[in-house]
Amino acid sequence: MAVFQFSNKLLAGFMAFAALGLLTGLYAGLAKLGFLGDINLNIPGGLHGPLMINAFLGTLISLERAAALEKRWTLTGPFLMAVSVVFMLFVDLQYGSWLFTIGSLFVTLTLLHICFIQPKIYHYIMAMGGASLFIGNLLFTMGAPVFEIVIWWMGFPVLTIFGERLELNRIMRPPKKAQWAFVGFIAVWILGTALLHFSRIHGWHLVMVSTLATAIWLIKYDIARKTIKSVQWTKYSAWCLLSGYGWLVLTGIFGLMYGLPTAGPFYDALLHMVFVGFVFSMIFAHASVIIPSLSGKIIPWSQYFYLPLILLHGSLVLRILGDFSGNYMLRSTGAWINVLAILLFLGGIFTQIVRNRRK
Repeated sequence: MAVFQFSNKLLAGFMAFAALGLLTGLYAGLAKLGFLGDINLNIPGGLHGPLMINAFLGTLISLERAAALEKRWTLTGPFLMAVSVVFMLFVDLQYGSWLFTIGSLFVTLTLLHICFIQPKIYHYIMAMGGASLFIGNLLFTMGAPVFEIVIWWMGFPVLTIFGERLELNRIMRPPKKAQWAFVGFIAVWILGTALLHFSRIHGWHLVMVSTLATAIWLIKYDIARKTIKSVQWTKYSAWCLLSGYGWLVLTGIFGLMYGLPTAGPFYDALLHMVFVGFVFSMIFAHASVIIPSLSGKIIPWSQYFYLPLILLHGSLVLRILGDFSGNYMLRSTGAWINVLAILLFLGGIFTQIVRNRRK
C-alpha cells in the first residue's frame, strides 16, 4: 500500500477528540464521586472508565502508531475511537461501545502490522496491549461488569508502556538474562489476566507479582536513572518515569495485600495507583515528544511543569490515604486535585505552544 503523508492538521483534529475524551472522562470521574450535580451535562459517572480508556488513551495511542506508519487504513482505529466519544456522549452507550470495540480491533491489527514489519519482542508486547483492549471492550460490550474486565483495560496502557520502555532502553544494553526475565514478567501478566476469569484471587496475584517485578526491573535498567542528571524536559521526563515506577511498586505490594475487590475504597485506590500514578506519569513524561510529533508544535521547556507533577502525586497520596482510612473527605479532595493537576499540565502545554508561536 502506498505511503500517505498525514497532515499535522488532520492529526491535530484527532488529538482534539482525544482531549474531549479526557475532559469528559474527568468530568464523569467527579460525577461518579457525587460532585457536579448542579452542572447538567448528562455525562454519568459510569462513563468514566470507557471515556478515559478508549476515547482518550485509545485515540491517543492508536493515533501515535498510525502517524508512525502513515498508511491510510491505520487511521481506522483512532477514527472509530474518536467517533465513539460522540456516540457515548450524545447518542447511545451501546452504539459507542461497539464503535470503540471495532476501533480497538483495528488498533490491534495496526500493532500486529508493526510486528510483521519489525518482529521485535517489544512490538509484540505492545500488540498484546492492543489485544487486551479489544478483549476488554468486547466483554464490556457484551454486558460484562467493569470490575470483571478492568484488568483487560489496564493491560492496554500498561503493556504498551512496558513495550515502549523496553524498546527505548536498548541503549542501556541490559543483559540477555534480564531481557528474558522482562519477557517472563509480561507472560505472567497475561496468564494472570486470563486466569482472573476462573480464579479472581490467583489471577490477580499473578498480575501483581508481574507488576511488582516489572517495576523493579524498570527502576534498575531504565535510562531514566541516567537522564535524571540531565536538564529541562529530559530531566523532567526522568522524574516522571521513576515516580511512575514507584507507584507500580506500591500497586504490586498493596495488590498482593488486599487483592482486587469488586468495588469500594481499596478498589478505587489500586486502580488509581495504576491509571493516575503510573499512566499519567508516563503521559507527562512523553508529552514533549508525542505532541510535537502529532501536531508539529514544539513545546518549550518551563519549570512550571513540575507544579502539576507534584500536585498529581501529592493528591494521589491524599486520595489513597482517604481510601485506606475510610475518610471520604480526604479521598474527595485528592480526586479534585488529581483533576486539577491534569488540567494544569494541559494548560501549561497549551500556553507554551501559544507563546512559542508568537515569537
